Amino acid sequence: MLGIGLAPFQAYRNRVPIAFPVGFSWNRTLFDFDIEQVGGRYCAAVEPRNLVDPAIWSGLALHVDGAAGDDGNSGLGVEDGDFANAKRTIHAAFAAGNATGAAYRVLVKAGNYAEAAFTRNGNEEPSQPVAVIGWGGALRYRAGPFSVAWNAANGTFTADESSVRRVFRCDVLTDEGLYTELSEAPDVASCAATMNSWVHDGALLHVNVGGTPGGEDIAVIRSFHGARFMTHDKDFYLENVHCEGGISGALHFDAVAARNIVGVNCSFRYSAPSSPTALQDAARVRRTDGLVAFFGCDASGGAKDGWSFHEDGTAGMHVLLQGCSGWRNGFSTATSCNGFTTHDGVRAILLGGNFGLSRNGTEVHVIQSTETWAAGCRAVARDVDGTSVAFKCSNDALMWLQDCAGDAAGQAENYALQANSGTVFTRGFVATSGGVDVTSGGSVTPF
Repeated sequence: MLGIGLAPFQAYRNRVPIAFPVGFSWNRTLFDFDIEQVGGRYCAAVEPRNLVDPAIWSGLALHVDGAAGDDGNSGLGVEDGDFANAKRTIHAAFAAGNATGAAYRVLVKAGNYAEAAFTRNGNEEPSQPVAVIGWGGALRYRAGPFSVAWNAANGTFTADESSVRRVFRCDVLTDEGLYTELSEAPDVASCAATMNSWVHDGALLHVNVGGTPGGEDIAVIRSFHGARFMTHDKDFYLENVHCEGGISGALHFDAVAARNIVGVNCSFRYSAPSSPTALQDAARVRRTDGLVAFFGCDASGGAKDGWSFHEDGTAGMHVLLQGCSGWRNGFSTATSCNGFTTHDGVRAILLGGNFGLSRNGTEVHVIQSTETWAAGCRAVARDVDGTSVAFKCSNDALMWLQDCAGDAAGQAENYALQANSGTVFTRGFVATSGGVDVTSGGSVTPF
């Protein structure tokens, strides 16, 4: 596997080495790093940039400035961070980097990038090992506008925005720091009568938030692709990248590939389906033989799952999430929505994660023949389908829960942990609320 070089992620004091569970078949020949407990937190002793092809860091650096750049510019600078000849769109930097036939970096000046500015609505992808880095702060991409002009219209406010899929208030946040979603009304009259609602009528978007919206108070998620990579099959690194919306997911890797995917300090939120039958996850990775690792990242507000990992016929995916989260996933008619889920034969390590409040499903659900070790994680279930489940292990899956807490309440049946034919091993597991349920030949035992 290209780019596997390991070094300490940070010089910690008071490190406590943590042994891998016996029977957990993580491939330590290919992905050999230690797990440590530092100040009560579980961490992987690894430098994220060392997990991808090293040619990325010595290759060409292309600069993007969404405000002052021009796609006719070379994108090259005298040094990293020189935006004097920056391109304007990320997809123009992809095209220029691809033309070199070698690994490269795309350094994107912090700011807002909207609608087709990322991948030209899914039409321009990298073809080489690549890094996309928000330079000097957050690269914020939205599948819709960042500023909207509103006009008063007899109880609602309107804007000329077509192909609208979801609408959120940016000025009112949930306890998790997420935008508050507006409900879709059946018609304009209902919207005018219903606070915090929206409706699309012909060419006009109507909203009712009880007053005049500010230009940046409403996130209008339109029918554009997010960070969608359906053909790219080489190492990919993301840092300071924050994606909102996307009809195929806010982040979606789909190609059959032997490669590593790494994200640091990123968020993938509010995926918006093109139709009610095409509900997509906030962050989805399929068919990747290699290490998929995210550090300090969030996948929330997805139309279906938050974090979703599937082999789908390509064996070998290993997933590492450190300090990651997934909240309030599930939209419209979606069922079986999870904050985190693995399928097939994926091997996964979750360190210090927080997942919760999915609309319909389980917060952490491991399925089929997956193996998952979760350490220092919390799952909060407040479902709407009659059963709340925080952690669930199904089929032939194996799960190790070490110093984890499950909190399930609010429904007729509430399970902090459920072994639905799966095998669960626990050490220091706490059921904050809800019980432990064993069904269909499953088991829960200490390790």
